[in-house]
Amino acid sequence: MIAPSIGFIGFGEAAFALSSGLLEEKKITSIFAYDINSDHPLYGAMIRERAAALGIPLTASLKELCENTTHLFCTASAKVAEMIAENIQPFLHTDHCYIDMNAASPMTMERVAARIAETGASFIDAAVMDAVPLKKHKVPIYVSGSKALGFAEEANGWGMNVTFIGETPGSSSAIKMFRSIFMKGVSALLLETLHASRIYGVEETVLASLNESITAQPLQETADLLLPRTAIHAERRVAEMSEVMATLGMLGIDATMSEAVAAKLQWLADHRIRELWNGHLPQHYDALLEMLEGKNRKKTDDYQN
Repeated sequence: MIAPSIGFIGFGEAAFALSSGLLEEKKITSIFAYDINSDHPLYGAMIRERAAALGIPLTASLKELCENTTHLFCTASAKVAEMIAENIQPFLHTDHCYIDMNAASPMTMERVAARIAETGASFIDAAVMDAVPLKKHKVPIYVSGSKALGFAEEANGWGMNVTFIGETPGSSSAIKMFRSIFMKGVSALLLETLHASRIYGVEETVLASLNESITAQPLQETADLLLPRTAIHAERRVAEMSEVMATLGMLGIDATMSEAVAAKLQWLADHRIRELWNGHLPQHYDALLEMLEGKNRKKTDDYQN
């Protein structure tokens, strides 16, 4: 089997790390890159230095990149994902595989997929699930799309770590987006928590308490423990968060996350789930999600009617 020729659209940190790992694996030997900023007065030098360090030619255009490659990895930015797909359309054909690795929404990926489909090229929605510079080509990547299973098998043969999610473009990106709610949110919550804790001199005790509450059991068990109780006690917890915000205000600490928590709890209290459950606590968080999903369906049906 002839080894594919890979092209990177955008040659920043992620593309450099992926290229480095693939070349070390020695199953991919032909890599090209195109970066619109390669001649930029501020950013160009770094791009050119990275490419030169790996012996990767920088093409002058997307057209030239397509002419020299079979697999195109778009590693630019979510905000330009659709524009790049539009610009590259005239140069794609049925032998190309277009892998969009930008951290874009599922809706963006669906629109990009539609554009690429018009060319006959394969489209892969690829969500990067960890830090690329640390793991290089071994970074976990989730893929979806009609040809995603075949691509996953091919890429894993190059030494990559690719998992097939499904045939619907956008599915992989949805996982990344929804995971980000928690990962980015918990980081911001932790910062607000420890900022206040340090001022009061209770940081270590708060960390130890959180560790016991959060890591003592698998995350699904934690969800079963926390979410139904949150729904039942939402109204009382709104009042508790008001006290938290007052404390942070007294300390002069930004309370953005606490304010958001209070708003979410109030939203939950407004659903009157405690009454609907007659005060009984379900064993699994599924019960809460199903109830909320049912309410959302009713709102959608009412709107459509």
